[in-house]
Amino acid sequence: MSRFQDAIEDMKRKRQQTLEEIATFVEAEAKQRAPVLTGDLRRKITHVTEHTDDVSRAKVGTNLEYAQAVEEGSKPHKIHGKDGKPLRFKIDGHWVTVDEVNHPGTKAQPFLIPAITENTGEIQARIQRGMSVND
Repeated sequence: MSRFQDAIEDMKRKRQQTLEEIATFVEAEAKQRAPVLTGDLRRKITHVTEHTDDVSRAKVGTNLEYAQAVEEGSKPHKIHGKDGKPLRFKIDGHWVTVDEVNHPGTKAQPFLIPAITENTGEIQARIQRGMSVND
């Protein structure tokens, strides 16, 4: 392999390692910021990286259905039972069965976006360190 080709492969390796480091950092920051009720949201935040010859991408997030409502908040909405079944829950020690309930909505509790926006300086510094050609 030529020195030029070796240099290209070295930069690809650096790009992949740098992105993995940044994705791990952003994941940790998001976990710190995630609100905790049961801890499930925090535990389920993860990341994946994808690489081609020309591009590297990272995705940080979770597949939990309610994560977007936590991040962005939600407007008032109706909640229905799944598969047409009624909802059943306890109120003051008594079981109640209803077809739907009116949810008042929730206030946004951002954890993913701030993990990036509040750390842009650190992310840029990690890119500079990771992609340095002076080593």
